[in-house]
Amino acid sequence: MRIYISTSCLKNCRYLPEVLETYTNAGIRDVEIGSSHSYIEDVDELLKRYSHAKFVIHNYFPPPKDPFMMNLAAQDENIRQRSLDVCRRAIELCSRIGAEFYSFHPGFRVAGTLDMNFSLSGRIIPYEDAFRNFTRSLEKIVSYSREHGIKVAVENLEHKNDAYMMTGPDEFTRVLEMFPEVFVLLDLGHLKIASRMLCFTVEEFISRVRGSVIGIHVHDNDGRSDLHIDPSKSELLEYISKISCSNIILESRNMSMAEILRCLKVLRSRCTSPS
Repeated sequence: MRIYISTSCLKNCRYLPEVLETYTNAGIRDVEIGSSHSYIEDVDELLKRYSHAKFVIHNYFPPPKDPFMMNLAAQDENIRQRSLDVCRRAIELCSRIGAEFYSFHPGFRVAGTLDMNFSLSGRIIPYEDAFRNFTRSLEKIVSYSREHGIKVAVENLEHKNDAYMMTGPDEFTRVLEMFPEVFVLLDLGHLKIASRMLCFTVEEFISRVRGSVIGIHVHDNDGRSDLHIDPSKSELLEYISKISCSNIILESRNMSMAEILRCLKVLRSRCTSPS
């Protein structure tokens, strides 16, 4: 089992070279490159300096020069194509650096996209229209991934508002039946919120996706807002042992290096203990 640390965990993490250097100095070798970073001119040259590390790539990376909010379900073809371009570049990067998989957000039920805080802007479009746009995008992503030999995974979201998709078990059952090559990045923090908002159980969701989970995002919250706080004492850790998954990813935010290392120690203890 590998326990990855997201580059989004560290306080003031916009500048990726500084994050990677800090992690290296702390002895962290398994790293998820997250979506919180500013544009980098030469990503390949940067990552070559860290050939000792094992990377996976998440969502909005490498970031484009002109920032925007990805939306793979957008009716606006320009937004949807720009989002697909991010995914294509990520898959190509995974192939070059030997990353096992690329994970991404599913998209939102709006014509264009959400604002940079994931808040609703503009009208919500009919669910089936958005779902059709998303599956069109997913067809392209699966094709890219097949060409490059990279696994891809859809992350479950937390249902912050009605524009959010892929938050409940029925949606994932439908997508996994349509795209058996696609995996799931199971986000336990998001699942905690969505299960309460939409009145299903965490156990039900896990039972639907268990055979497709390639990675588990671990962070905690208050059950209402996506706070990404330290999960060290969370009841969510109990679910890790119930899922056969070899990639655990800490994705809390605004942590000091000491807090990250303390949490990593807890995760190592919980993930290697008998269930």
